[in-house]
Amino acid sequence: MASAMNIPCEEQFRCSICLDVFTEPVSTPCGHNYCKTCITDYWASKNLTQCPLCQKKFRKRPELQVNTEFRDMVEHFNKMRVTGEYDILAKPGEVPCDICCGLKLKAQKTCLVCLTSFCQHHLEPHQRVTTLKKHQLIDPVSNLQDRVCQKHDKMFELFCQEDQMCVCFVCLKDDHATHKAVPLEHASRQRKAELVNLTSEIKAMENVKSRSIEIFECSIKQGKEDSEKQIAEIAEVFNALVVSLQRRVPELNELVQEKLQKAAERQAKDYVTQLEQEVSELRRKRDELEQLLQTEDHLHLLQSYQPLSSPAHTRVQVDRPSHLTSPFRPDIPEISQQTYVEMVKKAVGQMEKILSNEMEMLIHEVRLSDGCEATAQLYAAEKPMTDEFIREVSNPPRDELLMIQQCDAVDVTLDPYTANSKLAVSEDGKQVRYHKGGLFFPILFRRGFEFNPFVLGKDGFSSGRFYYEVRVSRNIGYVLGVAKESISREGYTCPVPENGCWTFTKTTNQFKEEYLGHFLEPPLKLKQGPQTVGVFVDYEKGEVSFYDVDTRTLIYSYTGCAFSETTTSLKSFLYSMTGTPLSNRPKLYPVLGISGGDDILEITPVRCNTSHV
Repeated sequence: MASAMNIPCEEQFRCSICLDVFTEPVSTPCGHNYCKTCITDYWASKNLTQCPLCQKKFRKRPELQVNTEFRDMVEHFNKMRVTGEYDILAKPGEVPCDICCGLKLKAQKTCLVCLTSFCQHHLEPHQRVTTLKKHQLIDPVSNLQDRVCQKHDKMFELFCQEDQMCVCFVCLKDDHATHKAVPLEHASRQRKAELVNLTSEIKAMENVKSRSIEIFECSIKQGKEDSEKQIAEIAEVFNALVVSLQRRVPELNELVQEKLQKAAERQAKDYVTQLEQEVSELRRKRDELEQLLQTEDHLHLLQSYQPLSSPAHTRVQVDRPSHLTSPFRPDIPEISQQTYVEMVKKAVGQMEKILSNEMEMLIHEVRLSDGCEATAQLYAAEKPMTDEFIREVSNPPRDELLMIQQCDAVDVTLDPYTANSKLAVSEDGKQVRYHKGGLFFPILFRRGFEFNPFVLGKDGFSSGRFYYEVRVSRNIGYVLGVAKESISREGYTCPVPENGCWTFTKTTNQFKEEYLGHFLEPPLKLKQGPQTVGVFVDYEKGEVSFYDVDTRTLIYSYTGCAFSETTTSLKSFLYSMTGTPLSNRPKLYPVLGISGGDDILEITPVRCNTSHV
């Protein structure tokens, strides 16, 4: 094996004009070597005879002769270079030559006739011998045994289209005698065409996925921006409320001040009037006394002025009244001021209570609501793909029931104290069965239905959306849906909206099954009875819908439902006495009912089935 140390420097054998290994090397009189064609073309293009390297000019164009010894050296160098390129030891994972002994060189070709891999040296006979030239050579492969039929020890040359496997010619006369087979090359072209189509489909799928990622990233970014914008708008609304209240405070202060000032002025004016009257009376008395002092008539003086020892009611009242020690009475304005302060405190307290209740209700409604409707609208806004394959791989959840299951499912537990005496509720509150003998509850705790075989859920809902599922398989008759908290439990109640009950019903008469949406309407025409029924309520839209969970189809819907109710005056009075806020949005409770027999209704966990999406 030639080594790099035995090969001269390659730069020594390169022409400085074409920068390639010399071809027909010639030497100029100055001693530099060039390809004969390169130097001839150079002189022809320059119209000047000189050496390209040293720039030495010649009087006339020299007669160039091929340097035979140097040419032999170049050819020997090329052979050594080629030999050095191919004489490489096989590395782990590379196909070795099967002929080499000891250290094995890297194979350059594999012969499909000889079933042998050859290095460049051992491949020489296949390039020289005429019969060996006809052998089919391919790039080196290591799994030659996989290309040979183990049964007939022949090369695989055909492809059986029926069994989708490679076969030899002998197999066509044996196990694949009646099968259609094509050459491997033809089958390979077909398979490549399939791979090209599959590659295109995968590329389209990648584009769809990438687009979906972009859409959702934009949606997340937009959602964050919308959230920040909504928070800013909420803060702006509350700031406007605070500013509005603060703006009215000076007006209130001005009114209170005006009231207090007017009251003080009116009170002071009354005092001044009274004092002026008293001063006038005192001045009159003083004038009379001064006139008596100036009289010379002794009899008149004695008769007009009584001595100090005369009765008190005949004396001149000159004592200062006790209520005149101060020109104002402070108790009246203080009472007025206290009255206004208490009035403001009471009004502010009431406003604070109202705002607090409204805020709690708002927080509750926001907590119950979510962004699933917006997500559903986002999915609905997407245009469907025309390619069925791409539509399957993109797989967006466009199923309406799936969206409801993902976003609105609630955990429903039955309340045994609301059950009819012939209904038995399981300990976990997830099952109800008909109990022929009847059950007993103390009168103190009895809140159940007397005649209707119904039971209510423990938790009610007065806003938002909620969804639950009930297994109804193998039941003769049942009722399920939602009912108002105020539904009558004493007498028989027909489960209709007029009585505050929205239900889906199954009845069995004379071995004939009938399914009812509205209890008073004709039976529904269903291809098959549902095994599991989903109950969905949108309180804000006034809708109650029933779904067949297994077929994922809508069975029946109530629309325009009037969930709100008018509050009686007695109820309003009782709520006002207890200080409890009264709402005209009654709670809706899940309701289940069984007609008899060994029927069982079971509340099942909501599982999102994406196989139908």
